[in-house]
Amino acid sequence: MSIMAYYYAVKIGENPGIYSSWAECEKQVKGYPNAQFKKWKTREEAEAYINGNSTSTPHGSGVSSLGLGSKTPSFREEKGKAELFPAQDGSLTAIEELFQSTKTDCIAYVDGSFEKDSGVYGYGVVFIEKNGNIEEYFDSGREESYQSMRNVSGEILGALKATSLAVEKGYSSIAIFHDYQGIASWAKGEWKCNKEKTIEYREKMLEFQKKLKISFHKVQAHSGDHFNERADALAKQAVGINI
Repeated sequence: MSIMAYYYAVKIGENPGIYSSWAECEKQVKGYPNAQFKKWKTREEAEAYINGNSTSTPHGSGVSSLGLGSKTPSFREEKGKAELFPAQDGSLTAIEELFQSTKTDCIAYVDGSFEKDSGVYGYGVVFIEKNGNIEEYFDSGREESYQSMRNVSGEILGALKATSLAVEKGYSSIAIFHDYQGIASWAKGEWKCNKEKTIEYREKMLEFQKKLKISFHKVQAHSGDHFNERADALAKQAVGINI
């Protein structure tokens, strides 16, 4: 697949501006709280985005509303032991290959964390769109019903956040990359949901299945996968763990 020349506009980051490569853009936004950046096809669009005058959407993107449908929920990963997905380096080529292999509209890497002294759980989400736009999300909580599940709480909340984003953005499919098997197995009914929050997770994912197709892809934790490591860092940031 040929790679077009794009303009990476950093609206909120270390050094806001327009960059000609993802590597340069990433240096400005990686680890920066609530960073905002998008990829554009023309410099004029990128400048308008930074100046707050943009009325366009990033190249290749589109948003529409989705209501509850009547389709039977359909998970695209087969039952059984999950095959580990090869680690990714975060390059544009790697992103393009991800979309080619998953054949989905958007991709999310999710991870969870837990800080035992404070009892805070949290999640990190790296949300990737075909147009090259990458958004990062993290959040935390101390709800008692989640605390007993420790970092698993963050894992399932991250998956729910990613799926919710896909629906909000009008996509019809999403590939969720995770390093905790329960993300897929609870959603697909392979593991028994014997806790309040795992039951709730299963029910919510089934509702999401009426709106879009969800595929699950297992990655090895701490294997050098760029996006998995980023989701892990965001989850740790959410709970206050220094990295």
